Amino acid sequence: MRIMLRGILWFGFYLFLVVLPLVTALVFRPARNSPSLLVEIAVAAGFVGFALMALEFALISRVKGAAGAFGEDSLQLFHNLMGVVALGFILAHPLLLFVHGYPLGCWLNPWAACANQTTATAALALYAVLLLVVTSLWRKKLRLKYETWQIIHGVLALVAVLGALVHFFTIGRYTTTNALRIVWVVYSTVFVYLIVWNRLLKPIVHWRRPWQVVENRVERGDSRTLVIKPVGHVGFDFEPGQFAWIKMGRTPFTIGQHPISISSAADVPPGGEVAFTIKNLGDWSGQRVPAVQPGETMWLDGPHGVFSSDRKQGMGYVLIGGGVGITPLYSMAQTIAARGDVRPVYLFYGSRYWDDVTFREELEALQERMNLHVIHVLSAPHEGWTGEVGYVSQEVLSRHLPAQYKRFVYLICGPDPLMDAMEEALPALGVPPDHVHTERFNMA
Repeated sequence: MRIMLRGILWFGFYLFLVVLPLVTALVFRPARNSPSLLVEIAVAAGFVGFALMALEFALISRVKGAAGAFGEDSLQLFHNLMGVVALGFILAHPLLLFVHGYPLGCWLNPWAACANQTTATAALALYAVLLLVVTSLWRKKLRLKYETWQIIHGVLALVAVLGALVHFFTIGRYTTTNALRIVWVVYSTVFVYLIVWNRLLKPIVHWRRPWQVVENRVERGDSRTLVIKPVGHVGFDFEPGQFAWIKMGRTPFTIGQHPISISSAADVPPGGEVAFTIKNLGDWSGQRVPAVQPGETMWLDGPHGVFSSDRKQGMGYVLIGGGVGITPLYSMAQTIAARGDVRPVYLFYGSRYWDDVTFREELEALQERMNLHVIHVLSAPHEGWTGEVGYVSQEVLSRHLPAQYKRFVYLICGPDPLMDAMEEALPALGVPPDHVHTERFNMA
């Protein structure tokens, strides 16, 4: 209940910040020489679009109060959606002005004879937003490396917001009153603070908390486990299922960071080692991670996430994972075993090949230490396989779940097809919605 209330408050605060510039502009705008209603609507669309773009920085700034209410993956998905919504409002701004009678060429072509500083900065902001959305939605189709995309994303977002601010101030009409100046100064200050905090202050803090690679272990399923330890500090406490952002390099100012689930058990003593398991899914995970050597320095920003068995209590747990989505579930299972928890745990694990089942032997060993039932589901089984075939489905679940399954807590992590299938299967089985908790690991 407390988390739900916190989520409602954060969402309400977000909406307030989105509409604040619009309300202030309408209430405190100069009364004389008021433009037409269509122009006012166009300006309103511009204000809402700008506010959404500026607040996009807040959504990905890892504010733990907001993340605790919604979860990092949910915030990331909302961030992606709001980026498209912001683009819609921003596109509506020049189109409505064109309908009113403003020459569209002056707005879209910074080199046109009729263009000026006002229209040039507007065009700059518009094109930056367009490129930002296109490179984000079609990053993989454009074959952009994740690190390259991160740089492009940050630069385009900065250009878009700064271009919009200059555009507003050069127009002048909506920045002439004290109330309007205060609103824009506050937004500009928050915007600059978020950039300074994420790009300068946070790395400085992390510089005093380095981590060192102890082991780079090969796992089944084309995966690697990096075991690291804190150097000169006690590390951090984390809950099973949480993740951290990882940077590699001599300093924490290195470009490029990756959200990776913690695969080791929680309750680590001060100064204890922490493990991250990474599947080969691209350039960084397939080339850089295998080349990591013991002794290398790493930088962690964490822990993050609300996907944890510690936060959901029931008479037992049903863990459902696919591919590398097993990582946070494996952390939960290890933690439950280490604590001597006797509650039953049912793990449904979808894989393609038997030889590629990550943590296969480790899960077999865990069944000897705890009340764990592992149900493997293979989509490409080998000859002689007698277990479940295909994908984790409603039918597979119904064959293995215990009689009191509706009172269990369900934790699901995996690729989108698995998540989508479980969103239909579990309600069909009568599992209460508040017993189901998910994390989509593909946040980038």
